[in-house]
Amino acid sequence: MTIFDHISSILFNKKKIVTNVEEESEFSPYLVNRWASMYSSLVASTSNTLNKYLQTFDNKKDLYSLFLAVFPKVQSKKIIYFKRRKDEEAEEIDNLELIAKYREISKREVLANIQTLKMLNKQLN
Repeated sequence: MTIFDHISSILFNKKKIVTNVEEESEFSPYLVNRWASMYSSLVASTSNTLNKYLQTFDNKKDLYSLFLAVFPKVQSKKIIYFKRRKDEEAEEIDNLELIAKYREISKREVLANIQTLKMLNKQLN
């Protein structure tokens, strides 16, 4: 089972899908709280309130039961999560900005010039 299965069982289905949570390495209370807080403001406030009391629980089974009981059942929807750009993509964008600044043209023009050069290289080869 993945962390997303646990999140959907806690937020959307409200069904206990795991009998022994202690053996489940994918269940992470931190990640459940993090993803739940991104769902809506109601779930985020519930998650923030729960964060104060997470240290009082010794095992994951009790936390899983608490999450099932406390989080409200909500309709399933896609949780929007913004990924960080990869280092290569960030470097490429920085390079485009430097070229655009040096040539005093826009980034769009730099991209258009690069595409034109690639097409010419294909035609020559």
